[in-house]
Formats: sequence, C-alpha cells, structure tokens
Amino acid sequence: MDRFIRSGTWAAALGGLLLAIGAGVTLVFGQGWLRDTTTVSSGLRLTGAVLMTWGLIALYLRQADAAGRLGVVTVIACLVSMVLQAGWMFADLFIAPSIESLSPGLLDGPTPPRFGLGFMLAWLANTSFLLLAVATLRARVLPRTCAVALAAAGVITLIPLPVDGPAYEVVIGLAFTAAALTVTPTSIRPNPELAPAHP
Repeated sequence: MDRFIRSGTWAAALGGLLLAIGAGVTLVFGQGWLRDTTTVSSGLRLTGAVLMTWGLIALYLRQADAAGRLGVVTVIACLVSMVLQAGWMFADLFIAPSIESLSPGLLDGPTPPRFGLGFMLAWLANTSFLLLAVATLRARVLPRTCAVALAAAGVITLIPLPVDGPAYEVVIGLAFTAAALTVTPTSIRPNPELAPAHP
C-alpha cells in the first residue's frame, strides 16, 4: 500500500504538470481541432488527468482515517470531477477532430443547451478540490501548504480570468502539482492497520 501511495504522490505532481503544460500549449498556439498542437495539448491534458486521479486516491489514503466522513465525501466528489474532466479531454483528443474532419466548422457553431449544461457541470465540479482542502485541513495529517494549494485549485474556477479557459487548467494543474510536492513520499507513516501481521 505504501508503494501505491508513494507512486501516486509523484503521479499527482506529474499529472498536474502535464495538465498545465497541455493547457499552456493551447494558450500559446490556439485551438484548431485538426492542428497537431491541439492533438499534443489534448494528449497531455488527458494523461495529466489520469495521473491526477491516481494522485487524488493517494492523497486521500494518506489521511483516510483522520479525514473521516468528510474525507470520503470529498474524495468521491473529486473523483467524479476528474471523470468529467477526463471525459471532456478524451472528447477533445478523439471525438472533436473526427467531427471537424467530417463537418468543418460544425464545432464552431452555436452551443446546444445540453452541451453547455454538461460543460458548466464539469467546470463547477472543479470546486470539489476546495472541499478536499477543507477535509485536509481538518484531518491535520498532510501539510497545511497542501490544503492551501488544493483550495487554490478549487477556488480558481470561481474567479473570472481575463483570458480563455485553458488558463484555468494551467492554474489548477500547477496548484495540484504544488499540493503533491508538499507531501514528500519519504514522510509517509505506515498505517498500523494496513501493516502485514507478523507470525
């Protein structure tokens, strides 16, 4: 179990960094569904989201006993958020380019209400990181700086930024990386309940 948690901590840091880099590529080069830069950006973002999901589980396991019911609720909310985000990124990588190649300009038209609702729900789900920050502060197992970084990842969604959507992902990715890096793998204290029994 400790190996899973240690690896997950590094996966969280790397995943946040890949998310930030992928979103940064879109900020610099713009988004065109058939561009190579969009493919690279979407691939980095999707890989980052998968690694961040593993990292979330690892961060939760570090504090599971102390986090109590609030911890369970928040980690489930965060995992739901990551599933929604990963689904969106999967669509950006595989589905949107296929649609654009068959019907050029279709994705640039008006947004259908159901699509807009799905986007809004996925975006607001990012605020679950704020709940995880509260659970982390209450558990008092992980460093306070970890909770502050998680709070930043959750709050940024609610703050209007003067630039486009990928800027939010840059901040969320960097905040998540910072949260993971404050939890050094060498400081993991084994949970006695999970330790193998000695004969």
